[in-house]
Amino acid sequence: MPARDRRTIGELLAGSDALARETLLDATPENARAMVRSWNQLVASAVHLWAALASRPDSMSGSDPMERLRVVGQAIGRSVRAGHWPGHGPTDDHLSEISDNFSRTRHLIERHDTANTNRDAHTPDIRGQVMHTLYVAAHGTAVALGAYVGELQHRLEVGTRRRQPMAERPTILEITEAQGMIARFGGFEQLAAAYMFGQPLPSGDPGKLKAAALATRLETALAAWEVQAHRTLATSPDSADLVRVARVQALIASTTSIVTEAAATTGHIDPDLLQRLAPTLEANQVAWSRLAKRWGELTSPASRTDPALVAAASEVRAAIAATATTQNGWATPDQLASRVDLVNTVKTLHLSMIASVDIAHVARDTAADHPGLTATARIIGMRAQGEAEIAIEQGETRYEGVRWTTPRQISANEVIPLPEPARRGLINLTEDVIATTKQSVAAAAQLDPSGVTRSVRSGPEARRGRSVERRQITHPPGPSPKGPRR
Repeated sequence: MPARDRRTIGELLAGSDALARETLLDATPENARAMVRSWNQLVASAVHLWAALASRPDSMSGSDPMERLRVVGQAIGRSVRAGHWPGHGPTDDHLSEISDNFSRTRHLIERHDTANTNRDAHTPDIRGQVMHTLYVAAHGTAVALGAYVGELQHRLEVGTRRRQPMAERPTILEITEAQGMIARFGGFEQLAAAYMFGQPLPSGDPGKLKAAALATRLETALAAWEVQAHRTLATSPDSADLVRVARVQALIASTTSIVTEAAATTGHIDPDLLQRLAPTLEANQVAWSRLAKRWGELTSPASRTDPALVAAASEVRAAIAATATTQNGWATPDQLASRVDLVNTVKTLHLSMIASVDIAHVARDTAADHPGLTATARIIGMRAQGEAEIAIEQGETRYEGVRWTTPRQISANEVIPLPEPARRGLINLTEDVIATTKQSVAAAAQLDPSGVTRSVRSGPEARRGRSVERRQITHPPGPSPKGPRR
């Protein structure tokens, strides 16, 4: 019989933070896949612990930072359960132990509540410690994944040079999937950092309070949108849902471009940042718009958008309109500067771009796996044949001579299941979205709310893996009398 765990709440949280730091010391290629498999369980335990804590009375924002992290953790978990990389297998001992510690902490807190124990003074510190542990663990996982990708690339180069049999070499697909997971964990890390290193709330100045109200509405609307997009895509989405998701993401990219240009024009940020960021945001907006158009082709008269998604999208549009537009279109840089704190608004929008990396990955998984995707026969006949011809030109032979629809289906324009070539077209367009989103995040890396310049890494830098520089993790600022700054 195991000995009773007598650790206090503080000891459990300190132990969890130490375990998270150990993931950096053990961030080897061998641990990367197990760490990814453990992530959803870890985040779920943190969510339950967070829910056991009292709400912060001083918060001006209606958004819950843990809710943003929860949907990302769940999306990664769904991807693993669906058989995507890294697939099923063993989990990581460090992350599993942190999860157990969080669960034990929650039980202690709930027991103290039952005994009417006052824990309000400890709540802010618990929140900060939980978020910091997730932040460090996400970074450790990203470092391990970077080392794993570097090892795969090295093995592939050696295998190609030595002409090893294809079955003995890593595949390009596995490398690509692992690189995509690095981007998702990098986004998670920066979302956690935004909570820990957020700016303090403004003073009682009326102008600043009005600007803060606009900024809070925009921040809340974007956070609620990210959560609802994940929820809708996780529950049998319709093609119309994907159209709405892509259109709103295109709008967010455009808004980010407009506000960033205004901040650079008015001298609030370095103009060089705009030079790097503007082309990537434009490409991202175009990529999302193309994806929206393709999903739009697959809708039918029976297609219906999730009402909750419609409501979240409407609030995003309204918040953007109130913040960044006039009756004549986009607001001028001077008008924007008079309405909001441009630096913090740019950071808010950049944070939403970071979150959209995971939304794009979920959209790709939906295109690849969702069994209920359908379209009208005439659209399928056109799109499936076009994608099949492209694949045939690239050496794919199994599509040769295949007919994707029957004359009867074409005549009646029936709604039929989406065949593989049509799915492949959606996946390819979503890959463009993922690539351009990652480029935008990397270009704006200096806006990272943690103050640490960090971007989505691939290629030679990813191979550095366990370098001392990348293992350095800053402590969150000490809690103020009202808790950690947001």
